[in-house]
Amino acid sequence: MSLRSFCSWNLLAVACLAACEGGASEPTPLGPGRRSIYVTAADGTRLAADVWLPADTTAPVPTMLRLTRYWRATEYLGDAGAADQEEMLANLYVSQGLAVVAVDARGTGASFGVSAGPWNADERADGVAVLDWIVDQPWSNGQVVGLGVSYEGNTAALIAASGHPAVKAVVTRFHDHDPFAHLAFPGGIANIGFMNQWSAYTAALDRNDACALATFEGRTCPERQAMIAGPRPVVPDDLAAAVAGHAGNLDLAAALTRITFKDDPLATGGESFDAIAPYRWAAEGAAVPTLLTASWMDGGTAAGALDAWASHDGPMVVEIGAYSHGGIFDSDPLRDPLPAADPAIATQYVQALQFLGEQLGGAPAPARELRYVTLGEGTWRTTTTWPPPSVTPRLLALAAGGSLRDGLADAGEDTLVVDGSATTGRENRWLGALQGAPVRYPDRAAAPGLLSWTTEPLDADTRITGTPVVRLQLRASAADAAVFVYLEDVDDHGATRYVTEGQLRLLHRATGDPGPGRERVTGRTYRRADARDYAPGELVELVIPLLPTSARIAAGHRIRLSLAGGDADTFAPITPHGATFTVLRGPAGSTLELPVDGAP
Repeated sequence: MSLRSFCSWNLLAVACLAACEGGASEPTPLGPGRRSIYVTAADGTRLAADVWLPADTTAPVPTMLRLTRYWRATEYLGDAGAADQEEMLANLYVSQGLAVVAVDARGTGASFGVSAGPWNADERADGVAVLDWIVDQPWSNGQVVGLGVSYEGNTAALIAASGHPAVKAVVTRFHDHDPFAHLAFPGGIANIGFMNQWSAYTAALDRNDACALATFEGRTCPERQAMIAGPRPVVPDDLAAAVAGHAGNLDLAAALTRITFKDDPLATGGESFDAIAPYRWAAEGAAVPTLLTASWMDGGTAAGALDAWASHDGPMVVEIGAYSHGGIFDSDPLRDPLPAADPAIATQYVQALQFLGEQLGGAPAPARELRYVTLGEGTWRTTTTWPPPSVTPRLLALAAGGSLRDGLADAGEDTLVVDGSATTGRENRWLGALQGAPVRYPDRAAAPGLLSWTTEPLDADTRITGTPVVRLQLRASAADAAVFVYLEDVDDHGATRYVTEGQLRLLHRATGDPGPGRERVTGRTYRRADARDYAPGELVELVIPLLPTSARIAAGHRIRLSLAGGDADTFAPITPHGATFTVLRGPAGSTLELPVDGAP
């Protein structure tokens, strides 16, 4: 599946829903019911918007608001519009009695203005201006809801956090609560595999570059030019001027090469990842009922969902599955063959619309609840606290001979010679979104570039639920390095399956008190003031929280912890090839803390 599908699969999912549930009619020709207009932002910038109204608007209706940077609508040529996904999306929502307002973010699509980067201050203010405009319309009853996936999930979270009284509920799916730590720079290491591709794609969208977009979509340039004219204009003669103005947009790919810290500005005088993150406004949106969907296997979305859960005590339902990004495919690494997504994508959207409908209908705010699936068994569980009260820590020591065991370890050390070609593949949790495909990891039994420690076979099934934490006593031969750790399941035939991972650049190793914008386990900020230079050979303790998970390791299997110095297909190369990591064992040596769930 193409990168275009990655950006549009929320629309594909809705089309599936319409077909499977019979909740929407076939796409209708453009005309009555749909209008393309400009909404004027506070500074006078004209924002392109499409408005769809139900057939019967004799009484005011609530509104579904969609704020996007992926073109709110496409101008198709010939009969290509028969598969207009935006139209299918709107038809579904309209069939539920909602008006729909879809808006191109400034500097994108057919909107005028310049984009200063993702979710920038102007974009956030524009969301408020659009909300004000909606409630002033004669067809509006003053109630607005939001539903978005990925980038649009963040915009849904931001309209909830706007404090606008019209916002009654939102559904945020696979969004980035902390875009720096959970997507762009996990552990402070640039995720260039994803970010460079995404930056190039969105830049091509903004300049309506048909030939560049065709390469992302698996088409030839002539094929695309025969099908698509570009973003749907409001006034045809305006489109060229609007697109020309996008030339001033932030060059995100270039900006990322200048970023090391979370508080580094994306542009001179501009905002940082610290400034644009939804977590900064979580408290402001606490009163808005929220359904938040994420996955153990989708980048850092589960970590973000759990951070959002812990950030306030407002009405929130969190669901964490084993999905690929967007929820279309199951990506459980401990089940083979992969089952269908559970629940299916159509059902996920039925549940989302039911949630929004209940809040618009005056139902009480939902009770706080966290639902999650356990990898390796497909069982969904529900809790009101995280981690669940049945979880207790189990401490394992890195011991001699590559063993991982309970109790203290004898003094000693193990050495890894860093292999710059070490990789988790190109279908991992960070890159799977680019193809819109299931996340897949190859058998890691003989993966190069790893130093590993493994338990004895387990006497009973062991369910790990929460955030495993690795503490390494480590010396590196380089002046800076990136340390990657992987939790793995080794079956009785030696096949080794990925469970979760964590990473850390030595520059960002300082810990502190947890708080807003900090890792909850370590209090790590990734900010410039907390940087710590490293002297080659210096002994340091690295506290590396792995991405949270719930996974069952079956009886007879073994738990393996592996160490690497890079992930060549995904992350920027920080550790020099051939550098060494020396890991110290012993009574005060290196450990793995597992959150083990004792519930039946």
